[in-house]
Amino acid sequence: MSDKMNELLSQLSKKLGMSKEQIAGAAEKGDVDSLLQNADCDTSQVKDILRDPEKTKQVLNSPQAQALMKLLNKDK
Repeated sequence: MSDKMNELLSQLSKKLGMSKEQIAGAAEKGDVDSLLQNADCDTSQVKDILRDPEKTKQVLNSPQAQALMKLLNKDK
């Protein structure tokens, strides 16, 4: 696992109150509910975006998402 991915998992772990392994496992399974259960934000908006393919596409095509994906894939 790259240092950047490990750092991202560490930050998420602190924010969500989950272990890095739990986060990675939930992400691999696509278990969004587990990832969002401890989030201190409006999770209904996130779930709404993930249920709508067009909204998901818009988010993934945003400059911020593209930059994050580029950063995460850089070390592969």
